[in-house]
Amino acid sequence: MKKVILFSVVASLFVFTACKKEFTVTVQSNNELWGSVTGSGTYAKGSTVSIAAVAKSGYKFVSWQDNNTDNPRSITVNANETYIATFAQESGGGGGETPTGLDIHTGIPCIDALANDMVKVQGGTFLMGAVSGDTLAYDDEKPQHSVTLSDFYICKYEVTQELWQAVMGSTPTYGGGWTAEYGKGDKYPAYRISWNDCDTFIQRLNAKTGLNFRMPTEAEWEYAARGGNKSQGYTYAGSNTIGDVAWYSSNSDSKTHPVMQKTVNELGLYDMTGNVWEWCSDWFSSTYYTESAGASNPKGPSTGSNRVFRGGGWTTDASNCRVSYRSFNAPFNHYNNIGFRLAL
Repeated sequence: MKKVILFSVVASLFVFTACKKEFTVTVQSNNELWGSVTGSGTYAKGSTVSIAAVAKSGYKFVSWQDNNTDNPRSITVNANETYIATFAQESGGGGGETPTGLDIHTGIPCIDALANDMVKVQGGTFLMGAVSGDTLAYDDEKPQHSVTLSDFYICKYEVTQELWQAVMGSTPTYGGGWTAEYGKGDKYPAYRISWNDCDTFIQRLNAKTGLNFRMPTEAEWEYAARGGNKSQGYTYAGSNTIGDVAWYSSNSDSKTHPVMQKTVNELGLYDMTGNVWEWCSDWFSSTYYTESAGASNPKGPSTGSNRVFRGGGWTTDASNCRVSYRSFNAPFNHYNNIGFRLAL
């Protein structure tokens, strides 16, 4: 009888152990040159785990991607999850990479946060356009040509719905505006905004901050997407594996996603590939690359009927998410897969 009872207990323990669930916690840094992280591992469901971000000299921890500023922080493991620590340059530190005079005190947190969310892109000379032998490239991506850029700043994320509302005081109404069907929430990218709408947004943002935010030029956008002078020559912004860095047609579930959920590129920029296309400041010309070889800080044609947008979006297949791929549309049009990011 005792043996039977013992067997039952052992069997019960075996069943309990076999049913015990484990989940993977992945902790990442937005820029490994700026800080390291701890806490990655596989843990039993319901475990309490401490994750931490350790900033390097000249840099500081800002927040986790869900805006939690606790560091270290405790999490309860109930699913496979990724936590990304965001680091920024200290004022006067990190090689002097905080923009001179960038001091924002509007009292609106998402606007004031831009002071730490603009990433310095050190200028340089790069080859713009499709690499030789790219069989997917279209004629307007050719010829590959040399372009020289000065230093500039670009936001590490696409303009969010939260930021748009803080500046504009309202949400877009075209096509029903932002909806749950295509992604709605503070940290989702703003969409259904025309190039003209973006220009109005920037004028109002500059009036609030006293700074000179703008859209990036097409050349600046591609240089930043490629990783600037830290480029590893990837097909997409930060990887040759598109799913690591982008929400696109094969993984987006037919909608946008909150910014800063995928892996960053070499400069610490999120979503340069996928999520939403990004308006640039340039007019579009299919032959412009034949005219701009060797240019310094090119701003595109002086006139046109369409504006450039880059990077692919949640509706886009992988071939049209390449960093050299170009697209365009009239500046007054609105779509549920086009937004933009700020430059300075």
